[in-house]
Amino acid sequence: MFKLDNILICLDLTEMDESLIGYANFMVETFNPSSVTFIHVMDTYEIPEEIIDTITDSDRPLKDLLKEEIVEKVQEHYKHADKLKPIVIMEEGLTVERIVKYAQKNKTDLAVMGKKIGYIGEGGVVKKIIGLIPSSVLLISETSAYRFTRIMVRTNFASPSVVAFQMAKFLQNATGASIEFHNVYKLPYNYFPEQSAQAAQKLKARLEPYMTKKYEKFVKKYKLPADIPFNYTVDVKGDEAQSLYNYAVRNQVDLVITGTRLKSQLANIIMDSTSEKLAGVEKNVPVMIVKDVKEFVGFFKALFE
Repeated sequence: MFKLDNILICLDLTEMDESLIGYANFMVETFNPSSVTFIHVMDTYEIPEEIIDTITDSDRPLKDLLKEEIVEKVQEHYKHADKLKPIVIMEEGLTVERIVKYAQKNKTDLAVMGKKIGYIGEGGVVKKIIGLIPSSVLLISETSAYRFTRIMVRTNFASPSVVAFQMAKFLQNATGASIEFHNVYKLPYNYFPEQSAQAAQKLKARLEPYMTKKYEKFVKKYKLPADIPFNYTVDVKGDEAQSLYNYAVRNQVDLVITGTRLKSQLANIIMDSTSEKLAGVEKNVPVMIVKDVKEFVGFFKALFE
């Protein structure tokens, strides 16, 4: 059973912070968490020049000045302090390490990040955090709307899809959102389709009975509700993430959920390439990467000890 009791909002002293704090307002209004924490990690090598220029003349410690700025941002944009007092944390060190350790120590249920977190704005920090953090992660962009009305669960007909669906059901119970499963059928490497819309439609029609049967088998195996809509697209370009994103945009999906799993007990968690690409900064639809807490807890306990 999923819960969103402890929510961690990762700020980076950029314009993205206002959107993240706005999302925190939405989460508090919708899910009534026990705590909402705003965290920023001070890495002096990545502080924006415009911020450094405003504080170099001060005799106060840099950490204190940056925390003061974070507190001011939260006070300006966070609207529910009377209902749930926010926690503001300022850390020093490596961004990935500090955020991951904080989440593990404080039993974070969901970390919310901008797709451009980190002053370099390239998303590298995001990918590393997703791979190591024990909680599920929600990635948003500056243009993400504060709502969950239509949720798309990526499915590969395996157990991570079930975990993603369980999160979707939890979100649905709180928001009334619709849920649908979506699979991207990957064409065999030796298949070269005609490049026309008509050919694509014919191919999809031929696949219909096969995909329907595969979905029904998946639902039966994992004892899922039989009335959840299922759709699929045919990936003719070898890019599942782009196919999912295109479908989400065309059909006004406002949240894509994908499950992930621990690939090895002896190595870092390795995300599949589709999850990594969905987390890319160029894709504006919010993405939630859901982890099975039971599967990850033992690994993370050993990792941090």
